[in-house]
Amino acid sequence: MVGRDRWARHCAADGPAVRPYLKESDSGKRIEIQVAACWVYAMKKPVAIKPGRLLWCGEHWIGMLRRKGEATDSAKVSLYHTRVSPAGEGTAALIRIPGPGGLDAIWADRRAMADWTTKQFFRDSDYFDPKLPVLAAAFSRGGDILKAPSWTIKAGGRRLAITWKATKAPVIAAGEFQKKNDYFTILYFADETRIELDGRRLPGKPYLRDIWKPSIGGDRSSCLFALAETLMKTG
Repeated sequence: MVGRDRWARHCAADGPAVRPYLKESDSGKRIEIQVAACWVYAMKKPVAIKPGRLLWCGEHWIGMLRRKGEATDSAKVSLYHTRVSPAGEGTAALIRIPGPGGLDAIWADRRAMADWTTKQFFRDSDYFDPKLPVLAAAFSRGGDILKAPSWTIKAGGRRLAITWKATKAPVIAAGEFQKKNDYFTILYFADETRIELDGRRLPGKPYLRDIWKPSIGGDRSSCLFALAETLMKTG
């Protein structure tokens, strides 16, 4: 009759590792087996509680298209999908589409969300106009987030649809993107973006912008979506 097995856990103390258990039988023979629960973590960077006040948490979706050789955009859309803010949660979009049949407005699912998003974000955009009309809108998300996520917005009998295609790995960044404001963000820069207004595809493609050089560096696409964004007031 075989007696009770004796077990010993062998782990590394010099860093994150996974180690097997060694099973020692009565015969003295040691048999190595993999046990998924045998995880060892040695923290190189301790967890820190950040001082400050949570101001906003959500997603920022941006679509800016431009025809080749032109200096102005054929479409600009900035959409904030808010999960936490002083105004609660909701969605608001700043839309600037010039020309015949175009659209210049702020669409939001709640007026309070439109007002707060304008005060916190939209008014700092170089394409913001305080005279823009604010309309109640219905927002819906679609598509595969890993392939071609999309937003569809309806307001005042009109329909705006935007689809992003981002094939590269995201940029994960954290720091003081703005003075006295700490951000955490996951940035997906899109290689291709399609914007339709009332069923008509708008001309233009994403183009490179240099606004990211002071923070994450490089010239990057004018079309992107930022997930899991967190904004903290630190000063």
